[in-house]
Amino acid sequence: MRARDTCTLCNVGNIRMSVIVTGAIILCVSGLLAGVGLAVASRLFAVRTDPRVAALEKILPGVNCGLCGNASCYAYARRMIEEELAGDLCVMSRDKTAEIGRVLGRTITPGARTVAALRCYGGPQAARQFTYAGLASCRIAAQCCQGDAVCQYSCLGFGDCVSACQFGALALAGRGTPLVDPAKCTGCGKCVQECPRQVLVLVPATARPHIACNTRDAGKVVRQYCPIGCISCGRCMKACPQQAIVREDNRICFIYERCTACGLCIQECPRSIIVDRGEVGR
Repeated sequence: MRARDTCTLCNVGNIRMSVIVTGAIILCVSGLLAGVGLAVASRLFAVRTDPRVAALEKILPGVNCGLCGNASCYAYARRMIEEELAGDLCVMSRDKTAEIGRVLGRTITPGARTVAALRCYGGPQAARQFTYAGLASCRIAAQCCQGDAVCQYSCLGFGDCVSACQFGALALAGRGTPLVDPAKCTGCGKCVQECPRQVLVLVPATARPHIACNTRDAGKVVRQYCPIGCISCGRCMKACPQQAIVREDNRICFIYERCTACGLCIQECPRSIIVDRGEVGR
C-alpha cells in the first residue's frame, strides 16, 4: 500500500471519530438543556397540592368505590377541602369522622350507621317451577325465565351478593339465603346493588324488628308456594302502636324511624316472618 493511500485512510478514520465525538457532545448538551428545561418548567407550572389532601387520603379506605358520589378517594378528599363537602359520606370511614374533622378543622357528626338486611328467608323453602342447571349466578338465573322459583320476589341463593362484599360480611352455605354479619357490614350498599331481586336492603344498624319477606303477591298466592311468606294479613299493622308498619307497593314495610322495638308485631305475625335482627343476626 502506498503512503498516499495510508494517509487517506487515516484522514477518513479521524473524520469518523470527530463526527462520533461531536455527536456525543451534542447529545449530552441537548440532554442537559432538556433536563434544565424540565426542572424549570416543573417549578413554574407545578400544581400546588394542599397537604391536607394527602392526610385525608391516609384516613380514607382507598378502594375508590364511588359510593360517596366521587370518582375516587382522592377526589373526595379534595372536594372536602375545596368545596367543604360533608365529611361523613364515606360509609367505610364513619368511625373515623373525628380524624377527618381534625384534618379539616371542623366538627363532623356522622350519619346513622346502616347495615344490610335480607328481605327473604323463604328462598330455599319456596316451590320451584323447574330445575335450574345453568351458571351459579343470581343475575344470570334471573334472566332465565326470571329464575327457577315460583316466587318472583325471592332470593335466588347463588351468592352474587357474597362475591360483591369486600369485607366478608356475607356468607352462604350451599344454595340458601345469605347470612349478614352486622359487625362486619359497613353499609356500603354494594350487595344491594348486585342483587337482581332487591332482596337486600340497608336498614339502621339499631333496627330490631324486620320483615324478612319481599313478596308483593296476594296472601292466597303466597300460601301456594312458600310456607313462611308474608300473606299480607295486616295483623302486624294493627298491632303496632307507633304505626311503624305500612303497606307500600303492595308489600308490608317498616318505617324504622318510628319503630320502638316493642316486639308486638313479632308476636302477632302468624307466619313468624317478622324477625328480631338482634337475635337472628342478619
